[in-house]
Amino acid sequence: MRYVAPLLVALLLLNGCAPEVPTASSSEALPVSSFPINFDPLCGGRPAGRAARIYDECGSQMDIFQRALEEAQATGKTVIVSYGAEWCVWCHVFDSHVNGATGRFNYPNTPSWTSVERSRRDVPRDARALNQFASENIILAHIEGDKSPDGRAVLEATGAATHFSGGLPFIFSVTPEGRFGAAVDLEHLDAEQAAPFYQGYDRAVLLAELRRVRNIARSAPSTAP
Repeated sequence: MRYVAPLLVALLLLNGCAPEVPTASSSEALPVSSFPINFDPLCGGRPAGRAARIYDECGSQMDIFQRALEEAQATGKTVIVSYGAEWCVWCHVFDSHVNGATGRFNYPNTPSWTSVERSRRDVPRDARALNQFASENIILAHIEGDKSPDGRAVLEATGAATHFSGGLPFIFSVTPEGRFGAAVDLEHLDAEQAAPFYQGYDRAVLLAELRRVRNIARSAPSTAP
């Protein structure tokens, strides 16, 4: 155990010396279909400076899920549910990553900070591959699980509730009939970054996980009578 501290220091220094990843915004990437499309970002009395970005805290989550499912059925894509909340940093990390963003990230509602991504890997390449897969294969449904009136109802309706451990985000695929497919394993997704503080996913691993849960959902047997 006495060697743990020096090892951690060495890792911190190594990461800290890694070059800063070029910044790319989601506006430069391929579009990823996501729901909700329109919602009041200040609902529930949020101040203007802390507007909700991706989750509708006041609207019907069942309606959001149903619209995403209908879009998936019409396009042949797969619904990926990101069950989370505006205060959940990793929920925003996931959304930013699938939408192709790299470099500097700011999460003003969680609370505010800017984190800087550093890596020796070809992050832009991994980001493009992840974004392309998401754009071509998934419909992203952001389901609010903290303040909304019926977020839990989506878990119950899909059968995902029995797989939910309580942590956010809870990311899972849905079959064409709206049933739980498989959950993304988040345990080994964290990118080992440090100096300065950064929170992010390993995009190559995330891509493999999304492909895995997509394939499980698509190959699930039909439950229709």
